[in-house]
Formats: sequence, structure tokens, C-alpha cells
Amino acid sequence: MRFRPLLVIPLVISLATAAAPKPENIPAFRDGLDAMSARLWEVAVTRFEAALATPELDAAGKQAILLRLIETRIRANDADEALKLLADPALAGNPGISFWKAQALASKGQLAEAVAALDEKSTGESAPHRREALFTRAALQQLLGDLSGALEALQILSKEKDPATVLEAKMEIASILLDQGKGAEALATLPPPNAKMTPLQAARAELLRGQAQLALNEHQAAAGIFSAMLKHGDEAFAAYRQEATVGLARAQLAAGNREAAIDGLIAFIELNRDSPKIGEAFPLLMECLPAHPATDDVILTRLDEWCRDAPPDTPIGLGTGSDSSAVWPSARPSADELETQALFHLAIGLRREGSAESKFRARQLLTRLRIDYPNHPLARRALLEISRWDLADGRKEQAEASLSALDEAEVAPAMRAEAFLSAATTAFDAGDFTLASGELEKAAALLDGEGQRQAWLNTAVTRLAAGDLPGFDTVSKAHGKDPRIEDDLALERTLFLTAKRDPAAMEDLDKFIIEHPQHPRIAEARLAAAHAALENSPPDPAFAKAQIESISEQQAATLPQGSLVLAKIRVAAVEKRWADAAQIADAYLKANPKDPQANEIRYEQGNARFKNGDFNQARLELEKLAMDAPDGRHAQAALLLAARSAALGATAQAKQESIVLFDKLIAANGELADAARLLKTEVLSPAEAAKELLPWFQGMKKDDPRRLIAGLHLGDALFNSAGTDNAPLEQALAIYEDLLANMAPNSSSRFEVEYLRGRVLEELPDSKDPSKKRLAEALDVYFSVLQDASKQAPANWKWVDLCGMRARGLLESAERWEAAIAVAEQHAKLASPRAQEAAERAKQLKLEHFHWEK
Repeated sequence: MRFRPLLVIPLVISLATAAAPKPENIPAFRDGLDAMSARLWEVAVTRFEAALATPELDAAGKQAILLRLIETRIRANDADEALKLLADPALAGNPGISFWKAQALASKGQLAEAVAALDEKSTGESAPHRREALFTRAALQQLLGDLSGALEALQILSKEKDPATVLEAKMEIASILLDQGKGAEALATLPPPNAKMTPLQAARAELLRGQAQLALNEHQAAAGIFSAMLKHGDEAFAAYRQEATVGLARAQLAAGNREAAIDGLIAFIELNRDSPKIGEAFPLLMECLPAHPATDDVILTRLDEWCRDAPPDTPIGLGTGSDSSAVWPSARPSADELETQALFHLAIGLRREGSAESKFRARQLLTRLRIDYPNHPLARRALLEISRWDLADGRKEQAEASLSALDEAEVAPAMRAEAFLSAATTAFDAGDFTLASGELEKAAALLDGEGQRQAWLNTAVTRLAAGDLPGFDTVSKAHGKDPRIEDDLALERTLFLTAKRDPAAMEDLDKFIIEHPQHPRIAEARLAAAHAALENSPPDPAFAKAQIESISEQQAATLPQGSLVLAKIRVAAVEKRWADAAQIADAYLKANPKDPQANEIRYEQGNARFKNGDFNQARLELEKLAMDAPDGRHAQAALLLAARSAALGATAQAKQESIVLFDKLIAANGELADAARLLKTEVLSPAEAAKELLPWFQGMKKDDPRRLIAGLHLGDALFNSAGTDNAPLEQALAIYEDLLANMAPNSSSRFEVEYLRGRVLEELPDSKDPSKKRLAEALDVYFSVLQDASKQAPANWKWVDLCGMRARGLLESAERWEAAIAVAEQHAKLASPRAQEAAERAKQLKLEHFHWEK
């Protein structure tokens, strides 16, 4: 199943200028345009507002200025004010209103409303922003899971006269068609290889072309495309190297070229050893392994190399026996995706080899995996594999123990089928649908009657979840003669997609509800659709309410009442009707205090009180929840929200009570203890916060991952508590220097700490001349950051931009105009978000101070 990354919808800045009167003759309007060029949106807002106050401004001029003001408000992330301006009667009848309304709604995350705003007025032939509006609409509909609607918008653009527009539209259409499993249609839609495209567009087109050929089982053609991509010298093609490598291996394996697939997969894993995505390559690698491999098979050899050597000696105090868990140390290694995958798949491969020695070592490897990496999804799969091996080897007692360890109530008489079903369930939950399907087929072969029907039903569902439509068709034709299978498949598929928050779930649920209004589980489908709508981004409370209201009283009685009420509470919460949400929860809890989901409802109730500003009531309810169910899933979160509620109380006593609650969480040393400590400091004065954080920070080891965030908060507290006392500033400086000394040179946080160090230096007196500040040192810090960023681009440009701005600001304050211009120009050379702003500032300084290149 392919997942699409979230799209960033660009705002369009081009606007038609009214003819008369001419706003460009108004000084404030020109100043506003200058501010927009410098990306100073808040300044532009004030200038355009001043321009609106120009006497005798006619209707056309007012419209032009208002639209500029609206655009600036949107860019300044002030969509609410933009929407107010759009309602100005002066804009009545303006063809651009609906487009800008959609942009404002989209910036607020109200995607469904934004789509609705992009009506015929904004997408019609004569609309001023027709192209941008249609692309925006398609992007929004894809985010909402409305692929057919997105295709409709893109099909219009694909018929435009502008070649660039047509190209962009066809690429998006092809991508959506591949999402729908329509390889032939996607291939026909893509532009030909010789079409005029940018390098990045050409690379993406080739990737989509290869994926389409793979979907059509044209393995040789797909392999040729992916190979060409990997050999291409253009950097644009390198951006898709990972996808092309995996695609090539799939094509080669499907075509029977095992050796080439192995080489490509091993190279891919070696080049991406630290990537969490390498797990995608290992199942393919195992498909390349023969049914009865030799012990020196290249795949087994390489898997063995990727496993760290086990400790040579048994630790003192641990026994040695037939159970291999006795030979590994108690200290767990840090997370290592490569080794975890290698341990598991080497064990599977050795088991397949079949010798007694290999079988014994396979058990050792899986036990080691479970001990070293107990929280990895493969740890549970390892235990399931061991239970399967125990069954195959006749070790029924050991298999039963393994199943009991998985919280199974009992082992069914058909123990082997139960093991296969358990393995399938775990694999399905972990997203390994290929493994789940195989286990279900094995279970179905051992069952009969209703049990067998359910096993084949789940096998087909698993094939769908894996995106294997041909496999789904095969299972359906062979085992789907029961008419109930088809309906159940349709529902199970949509319920699974809903649980995974797949964008397609909403569309499929809606389709199922329309096509199967009399299905015995229609109420379950409607409730699932309601929850899916509420979990969408953005949520769709209108759709959710429609589904809930369509459930009859008789149908509602068959549903989990707590889940139904939670849906109603969350509808109110999404609509920000916090008082209603709390009231619904309160009424239900009074009538059903022992509901299985009561604590979840209580948490939602407390959260609604908190969001509604009823901090005292929220605090009381949430604190009681934490006391009543101290081991519950919401206990720590409830206590933290109770503490926050108390902190926001109106009285000094409430704030003191919040500190007590924060201290409880800190003392419990749970997963929210660190958050509680940091939130507690927000209640304290800066000096008190520094006193709270200092011993915590000092007690951490140098390699403690929490040390950075603790140090940053401590530095802020010391900086803000300084006043006229330089001691806290000296202490903050020492902390920042300590963080830098223990930080990797390429750390993503280095520039942030450098920036904060520079700000402290700006406030400290010069030791040689206390009447002056350490501005030269601060300037050196800021400029060094700019130099380092020019050598290697950081992941986050924020602190580089801030350093550039502070350096320039110090130089401008000192009236060192040539240096300020030079720093601005160096800043402008970077690929940072505010580099253009620096370039504009350099130009402005040259104009203001008559500095020109000689």
C-alpha cells in the first residue's frame, strides 16, 4: 500500500492591480509592497492598513489594497483576520474572493471547508487564479482521501494550453492512478521520456514509469527503468535512489534474476545501515534465499556479518543451560535496526537450512533478539517463530508456554492452527502482511467449517492490506463462493484502513455504507466511519455526526456504548464545543460508571473542562481519575493535565497546588516525569526555575539524551533571571559552553546553542573594559555559524538565520555599513528560508548608505 506524504499548499501572491485610482501612487501602499518583498508581513499589514485610510479612495483602489492586505494576513498566519477582511462589503463581487478564502481556510487546517470554497467562481475559465485554485483543490482532496475528486480537478488542468501546467497535472494523475492500482492507466498518462521537463520532474516521471511497469508485471521493462535511474549522473535522480534500488530488486527477483536482486539489496542495506527503512529490504532478501540453503550461502553469510558478536563468556551469576537466554548479558544494547533485522532473518534462514546445529543457533538468535531488543516488533514475531518450531519439533509444552507468554487464555486443541493464527495476528498488527497471509493459509489448511471460512476471509483481507490485488482475486475465486465473504471482505477492508488512518478509509467506508445499507454490521461501519472522520486531518465533524445520527436505537444497542459516546464527545471537541463535550461525558458516566471505557471517557471529560477554561473542575476530575486508576493508560496524562489546570488557576494557592502535582509526577519517575519537571518551571519565577533545573542538569551524565533540553531550559531561566546581576549570565554561558563541548560537531542542535551563547555574550561586560559589552565575541559566534553553514547545510536553518540577523544587527547598530552588507550578502548565499531577506537587506543598505562594488 502506498502512502503519500502530506502536501504543502503554496499561496499565490500575484494579484491584478486596479486601474484607478492607482494604489501604487500611495506611499503607504508602496511601503507595504516593500515590506512584502522583505518578508516582513507584520510591517506590510500596518502599511496596507494605513493605505486603506487614504482619503477619497475609490472602490477599485480599496479592493486592490484589501486583497493585498488579505494576502499578507494569510502569509502572517493570521487566517482569522483574513477571513474577516474577506467579508468586507467593498469586496462584494470580486472574482478572487473564493480563492483567497480557500487559502485562509487551508492555512487553518480546515481542508474540507477550503475545498468547498474553491467553487466555480475560483476554478472557472475566467477566474483570476484558476490554475492555482485547481492544483490547490486537487492537493486538498488527496489529503482528504477524495482521489476521484482530485483526479477530476487534475483532468481539467491536463487539458490546458500551458505545457508546464499539463505536465505537472499528468504527473499527479499518474501518481494517484498508481495509488488505485491502475498501472496501465498510469503508464498511459505519464509524459514521454523525451518531453521537456526539469531534471527533478524527469526523475520522478521515470520512477512512476518503473512502478507502473512493475504493477503490470513487466519486470524487464521495470528493471531497465530503475537501472537507468541508478546510473543517471544528475543529482535529481539521486533523490530517488532508494526507491529505485528497491524497485529494481523487486523487478529482478520477479524475473528470476536472484543473484542481481541479492547484490542490489545487500548494497542497499550497506549504504543505509542506520536507516529505519532497511527493514523493507530484508523480506525481499529472504525470498532470494533457496528453500534449502547451504550454510555458506551468501545471504546467510552477510546476515551473520551484520550481527554483532555475542559476549564470549557467560556473565558471573548467570547459569548455563539448554535455554540460550542464560548466556546473554543483562545490559541491553542501544537500538540497532540493522542487527535486529539481521538476527531475526538469519534465524529464519538457519532454520531453513535444517541441520541440528543450525536449528540450535536459530533458537539462540531469536532468544537473543527478544532479550536485547524486547520492544521491537520482531521480538514478538521471534517468540511466535519459536512456538511454531516447537510445534514442528514436537515440543508441545514449550509451544504452550510460548503462547501463554503472549497472554493467550488457553491453547486450542488444534494447537498448530492456533499458533499460525496468533502469528498472523501479530504480523498483521505489525504491518507485515506477507507473513500474516502465509500464516493464515497454513491455519486454513488445518481448520474446517466456520473456522476455515474465517481463515480464508482473513487471508483475503491481508492480501488487500498488502496491496496485492491479484492475490486477493485468487483467494476470492478459490474460497469466496459463500456470498457473505464478499460483503465481509468489503467491510473488513475498510475497518482495517480506518484503524491504520489510511486516507482511503473514508471513501471506502462511505461506499460500503451506501452499497450495503442492510448489512448486519452496518452500525459498526457507521461508527467506524464517524471515528475515522474525527481522526482525519482535518477532522470532519459534519460527516461524523451524519453517521452517528443514522444509527437507529436498535442498532446502537448492539454497539459498544462507550465507543459510541466517545464519538459524540469527540465531535463536540472537534467543533470546540467543550462545554457540550464535558456534559455528554458527565451524563454518560453518571448512568454507566463501570463502563469498560469509563476511564477514557473521564479523561476526555477532564480534557474538555481544561480546554473550556474550567481549570478548577478539570483539575479535580483529572486528579481523581489518576488516583482511582493509578496504573491505567491515562493515569500519568491525567495527572499532568491536572497539574497544568492548577497552574492556570487564578489564585496563588492553585499555582502552589500545581507544583505539588508536578512533583508527584517527577517522584513517580514515569514517562511524563521530565515533561512535568519542565512544565513546573513555567510556574516558577526564572530564578526558582533555575534553582529547580540546576541540580537535575548537574546530576546527568554527559551522554544523557535529556541533558540538552534540560540545559536549554536552564540557560533560558538563568538568562531571564539575570536583571542587573551578571552571575546568572556567566552561569548560563558556562552551561552553553559545556553543552557545546560534549556535543558532536555535526549535531543538529549545535547552531541553536551557539546562537543562545551569542545572546548571553551580548549582555555580559567585557573583562578588559567593563563599560563595554562582549559584542565582538558575540559577533564572532554568529559569523562562525554562518561560515559553518556555508560548508555543510544544516537540517534546520532557523538558528543560522537568527545568527545572520543578529550579526547584521550588531554591525548596523555600530554603523559598520560595509561589514553589515558583507555579512548580509554571505547570509544571502545560503539556502536558508531567510536568505532572500538578507539579500534584500544588503541591497537596501547599499542604497541607503551609497555603498557600491568597486
